[in-house]
Amino acid sequence: MTHLNFVTLDVFTSTPYKGNPLAVVFLPEDPAQALNQHQKQILAAEFNLSESIFVHPVIEGTKRTIDIFTTDCEIPFAGHPTIGAASWFLTHSANPADGAGITTLATKSGDIPISIQDGATKYVAAQIAHNTRIHAARFPVKELLRLHPTLAPYFPKKDVTFPLFSVVKGMSQLFIELESLEALAAVTPATGGEFVSSSQYLDEGWQVGLVCVYFIVRGVWDDVLGKKVTRARMMLGPLEDPATGSSASGLAAYLSLTEGQPGQDLDYHVVQGVEMGRRSDIGVGVSLDSEKKIEKVVLTGTAVSVSEGKVLIPRA
Repeated sequence: MTHLNFVTLDVFTSTPYKGNPLAVVFLPEDPAQALNQHQKQILAAEFNLSESIFVHPVIEGTKRTIDIFTTDCEIPFAGHPTIGAASWFLTHSANPADGAGITTLATKSGDIPISIQDGATKYVAAQIAHNTRIHAARFPVKELLRLHPTLAPYFPKKDVTFPLFSVVKGMSQLFIELESLEALAAVTPATGGEFVSSSQYLDEGWQVGLVCVYFIVRGVWDDVLGKKVTRARMMLGPLEDPATGSSASGLAAYLSLTEGQPGQDLDYHVVQGVEMGRRSDIGVGVSLDSEKKIEKVVLTGTAVSVSEGKVLIPRA
């Protein structure tokens, strides 16, 4: 075998060329032809998308194993690859072994239960792992405006601070709540491509991974859905991401912990990527127990198939 089959999906959308693109590469059935991590990394860099996934051959009837790669490294979990994989197996794949009988995605972060939430619109749901932390430090507005000076007109007060939160260790967010879509449109990538320092702002023992800066405006009327949503943009140093399931999940978990009530089930709808021309619709449900601890976080969304083909296997 010299080539592998692949497809690309646009995730968190039902419209091609919206949402967040994902490459799905199918690994060889023959164990003797298995790819090593270096080969997978080369392919992920070639696709040059925020993430690519590699689908392992079927071993268990109800479980599918995936590896998730950015252009630089393998990561244990990310939101849009998880929803993309769930959507592929449950609603797109022509393989008779796939379909509604699959209940689990196996990832480096652990097993993730998946299901079809609404068969008519082909929404899929993934119950993601969580180990939440509201960090003691808060991010000062002075530092925000150093990184994002275009927001200066929207923060006349200089004593404002912002929360930092981890939905799991290694996946952290800085939440910047804005008052208007005008302010959201003014957001630019960080000056000089600088990243928020996890070692400086996260609690001891949690200082791993990257900190996504998640800009949000709550209570925005959305004509497409006919209801109020949270509008968002995510910046990671020099880059903007059109759909960030992990950040949306972190936001929903944080709001549930700080504003929810014991025993409450809360639903959030985040619309991200509009300013990039790649609208993404991200759903998150959070369930709190009687002690106001998070019982589960369920990420929901759709995906649409855009392309398919074959890609040359890199040399080992």
